[in-house]
Amino acid sequence: MTQRQKDETIIHRPQIVAVDDDWFDVQKVSNRLYTISEPRHYEHTVMNLLVGKQHAVLIDTGCGIGNLSRVVEQLTNLPVTVVNTHTHLDHLGSNHQFSDIIMFDHPNSRNVSQNGALKEDFVRELLDEKFVTPPWPRSFELASTTLPPFKVSRWIKHEDILELGDICLKVLHTPGEASDHICLLEQNDRILFTGDILLHGAVWSHLDGGDIEELSHSYELLMQYYDEIDFLMPSHNTSCLEKNLLPIALAGVKEILDGNVVPRQGKDAWGRFYNEYDFGRISILTRQLSR
Repeated sequence: MTQRQKDETIIHRPQIVAVDDDWFDVQKVSNRLYTISEPRHYEHTVMNLLVGKQHAVLIDTGCGIGNLSRVVEQLTNLPVTVVNTHTHLDHLGSNHQFSDIIMFDHPNSRNVSQNGALKEDFVRELLDEKFVTPPWPRSFELASTTLPPFKVSRWIKHEDILELGDICLKVLHTPGEASDHICLLEQNDRILFTGDILLHGAVWSHLDGGDIEELSHSYELLMQYYDEIDFLMPSHNTSCLEKNLLPIALAGVKEILDGNVVPRQGKDAWGRFYNEYDFGRISILTRQLSR
């Protein structure tokens, strides 16, 4: 990598970028990477837009509440490909606004792309007013909002390499929070896009499809690439984390599996009970098996 390429990819202090949709907060974190977040939603989903020289990649599409495609158009005029980290609705709510979508080949992905989401599921998961700090975005119509079916341009599998211009993403299947979850390693920029399994806050392995042993295996897999990573970019809460969160998370999961930590019991905003194991910058939620 040349010095100029290093200057283009280095992570710096985030710079606020003004866009004409106040539902989203946009920050520029390197010369070719933007974060687009939804801070007024309970989920505080963060989408990552990686802009190369010939192509752009949008990782996840959020809750489907604002006009995400319009925001992306204000940041780049390059062709945009969406890659979803998994099929939880807060990560693909705006998929239908885009024409080029790549997904991990899994029954969950096949189902949601073909059928969309039931209106009642979309409302229960994302659109209940208790999850949103008003106001709703301009021109947003709550009554008609749902996730329709969408076309997938390419189905990918574990260890595939996505080369989109000068963007090079390695696909890593990392279940534990969701059975179809993937992380994406940008091999030129040395950035790991971690979806929901590495973030500042709680990893929700208590959800349907979550599994603490699979999460441990996923962390072990990611550790094999540790020397190829400089930064982590999660899909919730805050952006741009130091990579040493990965060994902290792996050590924490091992402590849980070995029975060496005592959890705090709780219930999430949707009424699902969990055990929470706190390891400082990250915590891990597991199901309460007795309920």
